[in-house]
Amino acid sequence: MLQRRNKGSILIMSVITFSIISLICITCSSLILSNNRISELEYKTEKLKEENLGVIELIYSNMLKEVKYAVENTEIEDEFYNYLTKNNSAIFINKVKKIENTGTTNRIIDMDFDNSLSTKEYIHYKISIKSKINNHDKYALISVKIKNPWFGKKEKKLEESDIKEQEDSNIETNIENTEEEVTKINEGDLITFYNYEEK
Repeated sequence: MLQRRNKGSILIMSVITFSIISLICITCSSLILSNNRISELEYKTEKLKEENLGVIELIYSNMLKEVKYAVENTEIEDEFYNYLTKNNSAIFINKVKKIENTGTTNRIIDMDFDNSLSTKEYIHYKISIKSKINNHDKYALISVKIKNPWFGKKEKKLEESDIKEQEDSNIETNIENTEEEVTKINEGDLITFYNYEEK
């Protein structure tokens, strides 16, 4: 009879030990799986952040080209301001936003003229970028201001009566000074990004 009790207790101890070991294994595997999911989420979040920063760099590059074009084709502050805001605003924004989607990341770029902050001296835009991989997405908001290089400078156009009165050498000197002034303007100095936010 004593031998039967030993067999029963050994069986019960074996079942309890097996249950504890199984519980430990299940807990460890769920922790590993959870850790893998967290690592994957952190990786995707970091990748999306880098994507958004890369898009901002591409927007900056496109903006440099467009501002350079505007500087070369305008001579007074109103022309520059109107080129970036009124007449060609949609064209300017579309050229700046034109970036190809690559790989598995989908991007949406919105750029709007900020009328509340803009003046003749500084033209402001708000840019929002949304990058998405599968079900994960990340937003970046940034503001940009473009300085009007012609702000406060007088018109370079001379009236016909003034042209007749001036000597040829003075006219040539004025043209050379104007050309030097245009070449001295660095479009990189005119563009400033500020208020970067992530969501």
